[in-house]
Amino acid sequence: MPPRATRYDDPMAPARWRKFAFALLTLIYFLYFNWDGLWVRFAADDMMNMVLYWRPTPLRLLLDLVLPWRGAYRPMAALFYLPLLRFFGLNPIPYHAVMLGLLLGNLYLVYRFARRIGSTELQAGLATLVLAYHAGLSMLYYSTVYIYDVLCFSFFMSAFLCYASVRARGRLLRRGETALVMALYLCALNSKEMALTLPLVLLAYEFVYHRPAARTPGEIGRWLLGPGRVMLFCAALNLVFLYGKAFGPDALLQAPGYRAELSLHRLFAFEKAAMDDLFLAWGSFGWRGVVALWVALGCLAWRRPRPVLRFCWAFLMLTPLPLAFLVQTRGAASLYIPLAAWAVFAAVVLTDVAGAVARFLAAEPLFRLAGYTTLFAAILCAGFFFWAKQNDHWKRTSVRLSMADVGRQTGAVIDQFRALNPRVKPGSQVVFLNDPFDDWDMQFIAELWFRDPTLQFHLQRKVPLPPEELAKMTVFDFQDGRLVRIPMPPPLTGGGSPRP
Repeated sequence: MPPRATRYDDPMAPARWRKFAFALLTLIYFLYFNWDGLWVRFAADDMMNMVLYWRPTPLRLLLDLVLPWRGAYRPMAALFYLPLLRFFGLNPIPYHAVMLGLLLGNLYLVYRFARRIGSTELQAGLATLVLAYHAGLSMLYYSTVYIYDVLCFSFFMSAFLCYASVRARGRLLRRGETALVMALYLCALNSKEMALTLPLVLLAYEFVYHRPAARTPGEIGRWLLGPGRVMLFCAALNLVFLYGKAFGPDALLQAPGYRAELSLHRLFAFEKAAMDDLFLAWGSFGWRGVVALWVALGCLAWRRPRPVLRFCWAFLMLTPLPLAFLVQTRGAASLYIPLAAWAVFAAVVLTDVAGAVARFLAAEPLFRLAGYTTLFAAILCAGFFFWAKQNDHWKRTSVRLSMADVGRQTGAVIDQFRALNPRVKPGSQVVFLNDPFDDWDMQFIAELWFRDPTLQFHLQRKVPLPPEELAKMTVFDFQDGRLVRIPMPPPLTGGGSPRP
């Protein structure tokens, strides 16, 4: 089990009022940075994602959730999008409110994660503040496109905590507990492919906190059938999941954006981009900086027997692997799971440094009256103030501009639908002569607005139709930026001409 923190390790020792005050501080900090995300428009990809889950039948969605070999595209997000679409339509505010609620709930998981792997109350609280808002991952907090990352984090951490809480008691998981961990892990996989590393994370946890004495093949086999069996179950589930992603009807691994390139160049390109985002130092990291940082992290983790740092180091090395070799770079919000270990590692190192500096200053005549605890608290407050100021700077100078630009055209078209409020008979064919998009977004928005599976939609600029076909359809057009419904003349019959 992780060693219990002493009062010397944590001078601001846990007290109920302190825990409540820290929780309130975290909530205020979270709301200060994230409240304005409620009014951000839908991103274009939101429309595509919602249609992807709206079109299938409920039975198919259920099967996609429980049968991973089907290779369905992240079916867990259907439980986010569809109920909100049903009750709130295309109003983005409830979607953002629910997503912020999930992010707030994830802060508790981060706190429990930090405590479970051996952090003090103070260190766990500091790590939670880092996750409350990180400007390098800003899109995570205001773009519902990243609901996949939020859900994956929730289930990934829940599965880990269920496993580690049992193992910390010195016993193996029972059948029901194993089933719970596997169910949560399946939900994490159904949220995003980042979850694939959980078996390796559990192996690292066993190695750091419950290192087996197995040396011979027989002992290793007995360990695998005992403490290692949950990892074997997770690895087997991974194989089934990857089979679906490679050979299923919607095989994700066949898409160009998910092609992997196993090269040192690709790895360093990923690491440089990741370090720039995590340290708010865009353009500052080269390959030498990446190597120096990883050497420093390794030394800090392994120079002394500090299980919490060693496990965080392993966590940082393992969890980005599903992204590290992809040819197409992913958004910084995809680093949400690794960020938890980065935050804990930073909190532990910060308190170590603050403690050493405070002890040194407390021995000096000039600072002796202040005392160790006051100096320690002052150093931590200064560090937190600097971090919060950096986040606030980036929020004001760049993030808000990005927030204002999200889904500008999508939001304008939804507003046009809301103003016109069109009605169409069931079974109709609907055509849009012109629209402001380059892709299929107009059709997605129309499907989600009418939500009638009997309607058929056509985009004239994609598949041009002759006038006689258009005459049978319900026709919409964009004129001077406004959505209008166009009455079409009846089709020609017997060589005659339509009446004016």
